[in-house]
Amino acid sequence: MSDDEEESTPNLTAKVLFRSETLIGRDNLPFQTIELMQKGTKLVCLQESEKKTFPPVSVKLEAGEYTGISPDKTTIIAETDGYPLIASKTNKGCETITVSMLPLVSLADDKMEATINFYPPGSDFPKLSAVTLSEMLIAEQVVFGHSHKQLESLLKSCLEESIYPVSKTVARGLMPLNGRDSFLRFAFDTGPLPGKLMKNGKIDFRERKMFMGIDKGKDIATLVPPTSGTPGITVTGDKIPQIPGKKISLSSSDGVTLDEKSGLICASYEGTLSSVTDTSIKVCDKQSISGDIDYNTGNIESHGALEISGSVLPGFKVTCRGDLLIHGNINNAAIECGGNLIVKGGITGRKCSVNVKGDADFKFMEYGRLRATGKVIIRKQAYYSKIMADGEIHAHESSQIMAGVLMGAESISVGNAGSPHSSNTLIAAGVAPGRYLRHLKMLSKLRELEQKRLSFFQRYGENRKRKKQKSLEEKILTLYQSMESLNLIPGTSPGTLDDIICKHYISRISITFLGTIFQGTELQIGNTTINLKKNHRSICFSLNKDNILINKNL
Repeated sequence: MSDDEEESTPNLTAKVLFRSETLIGRDNLPFQTIELMQKGTKLVCLQESEKKTFPPVSVKLEAGEYTGISPDKTTIIAETDGYPLIASKTNKGCETITVSMLPLVSLADDKMEATINFYPPGSDFPKLSAVTLSEMLIAEQVVFGHSHKQLESLLKSCLEESIYPVSKTVARGLMPLNGRDSFLRFAFDTGPLPGKLMKNGKIDFRERKMFMGIDKGKDIATLVPPTSGTPGITVTGDKIPQIPGKKISLSSSDGVTLDEKSGLICASYEGTLSSVTDTSIKVCDKQSISGDIDYNTGNIESHGALEISGSVLPGFKVTCRGDLLIHGNINNAAIECGGNLIVKGGITGRKCSVNVKGDADFKFMEYGRLRATGKVIIRKQAYYSKIMADGEIHAHESSQIMAGVLMGAESISVGNAGSPHSSNTLIAAGVAPGRYLRHLKMLSKLRELEQKRLSFFQRYGENRKRKKQKSLEEKILTLYQSMESLNLIPGTSPGTLDDIICKHYISRISITFLGTIFQGTELQIGNTTINLKKNHRSICFSLNKDNILINKNL
């Protein structure tokens, strides 16, 4: 290279087009503040230096987050309103200057919250006004959840902070208000429903009033119609659909007549009042059986409410359309109850199967399976049992849950859970039992296919490509994908995991332990699971907005 060429090569330098200043906070510590730059303004440009150096200095600009670079690579331009941040590194004689932006306004992934990132203005920087901030929010599509008065108050509080920068919520969306399901307003006191949450935060474990006599034509209740609810809205103005309330289906076959206009429900004949959960009603005949269900009585099928003074012995089956009260135990027997079930004793035996259309209330359960459409009340203990409910599950504060499965579509509260000397316990809340059973079937099928694949490899080797192997691989991949996308949360789309309705439902679900929960216990809320690594006492578990399991001491 000639001397003339060396002299003609320009030295470039980066010119910063925004200001920064060191301020002293109220705690007497210095901090760096940066000028707020608007979208489209130039931040840094390259220009020829007055100083000549040899060899010439090589400077290159690079666009970072929320910035762009001009076609000639000499100017960095802001792509959003915010505060410019500069980083520099030198490699082999070339200095690379990267410019990015800290956005003034940041949106949450679900667009339910907007945050302002604020630096205090320097001594001669333009001050951000509520009007300008409002215009900037609208430019970022934030059109809901803020007002002029609120913005003025927010900017004032930001200026009073002593640690910078600060981040504060500037706008919030509105969650949808789901419609209320239709419900029954009774014309008289039907007695307490066990498992109700009282004002002091404790669970009501009083006994349910059973077999209330009712006269023909007597007013029983009024059916209050469902409400449609109101949709939610994000900070960007997008509507979030609500879930309308559901209507109870009542018919004269249930022993009641309904006036569609007034919603008044009357008894169509004399019988026994049977409330199924707290949303439906039946009037039935009542049948009483003295002693046990054994070879003397045979299997029992009742079209009304049923009271058994003894126990149901192994191998026998009891089916009833209304409420069922058993004063003894259920021992390796099958129970089909169309109303509420109360067992004064316990449910025992590996072959024991209990299906209940209403609530299930029992003292203890050892082995066996119970499925309830309503809630489940456990008064003492549950060992090695599989208990599933579409409602809440509540166990007495002194209860013991050990091994087995406790699964509810709503929240769960128990006394003690797990044991250092038994197999692990699964306690799952906010999980649809039907979908979980589907998950188990898929898991069983997957293991079966993987075993077939292993047998194929053992017989033919891993490198043999056959149609059978290809078919097995395709089936296994399809099952894996189906299991990963299966949403276990009730009332949501089975194949949609990231859904606003999903988050709204799971936000009110919790698992509460009033006693001790031992390490090794597996907890699940919705689609999130965790295996506890240590013991806890008097603790409540729930999910945060990022679907991370959190806990708080009671």
